[in-house]
Amino acid sequence: MIGKTELMPYKRKQNGQAAAVLGSKKSGFLPIAKQMLLLNIIGFFLGRASIFDDLAPFGIAYFIALLTRDKRNGIVGLSVLLGTMTVVGVGIWAKYGIALFMSWLLFRCVKDRIQWNTFKTAFGAGTVMMISGVGYRAFTEFYIYDLFMTVFESVVVFVFVYILSYAVPVALQKTNRKILSNEELICIAISGAVLISGFSEMKAGPYEIKNILGILLTLLFAYHGGASVGASVGVTIGIITSMSSIGTPTIIGIYSFSGLLAGIFKDLGKTGSAIGMIMGNAILTFYINGSTEVILQFEEIIVAFVVFMLMPKSVITYMEKFVNAQAGVLQLDKAYGERIRKIAFDRLREFANAFSELAATYGQILEKNKVIDQQDIAGIIDQVVNKVCNQCGMCRSCWQNNFYNTYNDMVDIIGVLESFGKIKADKIPVMLKKRCIRLDMLLQAIDDQFEIYKIHYKWQNKLFESRQLVAEQFQGISNMIHRLAREVCMEVQFKTNIEDALYVAFDKAGVQINKVTVLEKENEKIEVDVEKRPCFDRKQCDEKIAPIVSQVIGAEFIRKNQHCVRDEAAGSCVFKLVQGEKYRIGTGVARVSKENGYICGDSYTMMDLQDGKYMMALSDGMGSGERAAKESTATITLLEQLMEAGFDQDTAIKTINSILVLKSSEEIFSTIDLSMIDLYTGKLDCVKIGAASSFIKRADGEIEIIKSASLPIGILNKIDFDSLGKRLHHGDFLIMVSDGVLDADKDIDVKENWIVSALKAIHSRNPQSIADELLDMAIRKYGNKIEDDMTVLVTKIWESK
Repeated sequence: MIGKTELMPYKRKQNGQAAAVLGSKKSGFLPIAKQMLLLNIIGFFLGRASIFDDLAPFGIAYFIALLTRDKRNGIVGLSVLLGTMTVVGVGIWAKYGIALFMSWLLFRCVKDRIQWNTFKTAFGAGTVMMISGVGYRAFTEFYIYDLFMTVFESVVVFVFVYILSYAVPVALQKTNRKILSNEELICIAISGAVLISGFSEMKAGPYEIKNILGILLTLLFAYHGGASVGASVGVTIGIITSMSSIGTPTIIGIYSFSGLLAGIFKDLGKTGSAIGMIMGNAILTFYINGSTEVILQFEEIIVAFVVFMLMPKSVITYMEKFVNAQAGVLQLDKAYGERIRKIAFDRLREFANAFSELAATYGQILEKNKVIDQQDIAGIIDQVVNKVCNQCGMCRSCWQNNFYNTYNDMVDIIGVLESFGKIKADKIPVMLKKRCIRLDMLLQAIDDQFEIYKIHYKWQNKLFESRQLVAEQFQGISNMIHRLAREVCMEVQFKTNIEDALYVAFDKAGVQINKVTVLEKENEKIEVDVEKRPCFDRKQCDEKIAPIVSQVIGAEFIRKNQHCVRDEAAGSCVFKLVQGEKYRIGTGVARVSKENGYICGDSYTMMDLQDGKYMMALSDGMGSGERAAKESTATITLLEQLMEAGFDQDTAIKTINSILVLKSSEEIFSTIDLSMIDLYTGKLDCVKIGAASSFIKRADGEIEIIKSASLPIGILNKIDFDSLGKRLHHGDFLIMVSDGVLDADKDIDVKENWIVSALKAIHSRNPQSIADELLDMAIRKYGNKIEDDMTVLVTKIWESK
């Protein structure tokens, strides 16, 4: 059945006004008419806000801040002018009318021609105010003081535009903002204080509305933000209030101290904050005036308190989201996190110690250094005597009367067996030949017992090797658990300043986040843990959240795991963002089998490991063909599994060596060429076990050789190797080859020389092209007759952008 295709909501595209209206409806914002009414009311009271009685610059700044966002806000200029007319004289308000008209012309006509940023807008606003002020003074009698006031007013407009650049976007944001930055919070408080000053000389009965609103705003911020926020907002309101009227500057201290006490007593509820406000006013009033005159009227505080108590819970909850709502949660999370880390560290350390004890127990059995010792000889002789001599009539004569000579003769025969592998007639002691009447039976018994001993010795060493392998495995597991314990208990710092910035950035972008935790570990690497509502595989974490985190922190961040971890019970998705590696890697591979066969005896791997490590490994099985392929494949497979499981490279190589030694009675051995690149630092670690030399081609064309002499893996029970360290930089190449490539030129003694010359001659910057060209050169060196398996790995490293 064919039906209509319905686009998912998140993929629909909307344009123009229809999209804007739809967006507004979805976000639950006021219709445009009601929003415009609110902007005009604010404009009216900001137009009334004045300083030094005859300066009213705030309305101009507000009008310009709105006009640069939307041309339709030009109507607000009339409200600003109307408000200004109610507080200044007829001649003065003409100056502001001219400034409003000039602003409308400037920002409406050239808005689309100039890319307005905050500085340009503020500078343009200050310039307009300066021009209108100077023009007004030119037609009136003025003094130097008046010119200073004009400059001062222009500066105030410039600064207030900057302040409104933080406050206005929050008010007009088409998303439900929940968290503000410190800058936004302070600017909103200043804007609110200026707005309140616009209520000067307006009374509700005997009470000044300006004071009631100032006290109410201080109470709100102190109740939600605590003492520091209450004091800061109090200072702001006090400064604006004292500037907007001819009053004592002590009002600044009154508001600040009252806000401080209101914040201190906030834990007692709304009543506690109100009591703190009253106490602050009473204490400073008594200290300043000796209780002769109350600076903030007690009745005005009571009215503000009543309004504060009658405020709907939704308003209180909304305000609470703005003022550091996450601080307490983060401190509690930190305390619980430290306790959990301590418990986890202790448990992991106990497990690690247990595996270390197991490793020590299995490793206590010593390997037999000698093929045969005195105890083994005595055991062989005892078995021979029981089998041959006890039934002989000459037993008493040989073992009682002539014990030492007989014992030494048999020791000599065993020595002959050990040296030559068989008993030679000319090596038999002469006295034993004369004395022994069962010589043939005796020699056969000694030979049989020695063979039994050799079998026993072989399996005893096999047991020792197996125990050593188990011990190494246990020790490797112990090291892994110890490393995990150290990581769990690693000292971390909660970067609360970055967390606050991220909350604000997410809020601005309209991304709903439940929780963000930013940790800086001892290695100075930053991790960001994000908890949010699931996006159901719409890749919001990669497409929206990761870019925001990268922009805020100033470094590239990527999601650590490719799959989200969902907490179905909590209905949330949890993921981790980690700092992107400094370097990127690209590897090209070229290889060919001996005589163009179907099976290549070389095996290789490339894989990403934990902590930003990149591993490349090349193994060459002894010989060529299927058997060599099995040997090298087994080595590479084991290496991949062990490194992916978290083993360090030393333990992994020793384990592989032990496994190959024990795997079969036949000799199975191969080379290992292992390179590890730290993508954060560019550090290169190379381990070569019987492998051919590697090469580094620097970005400037210089060639470096990496070589090491050691036996292939799987030959000796114990293997010694060194790790060679280098540093790679942007544009460098690492070239790894098997011995078939190195041996291609038969005419030179130093085999590496021809590859150095070839790499200098190759000018390509593509790793695959370099691998192909180098392999082609090696084939030509062989005279197009491929005498060995050949593999070339070329890895290029470059810096991330």
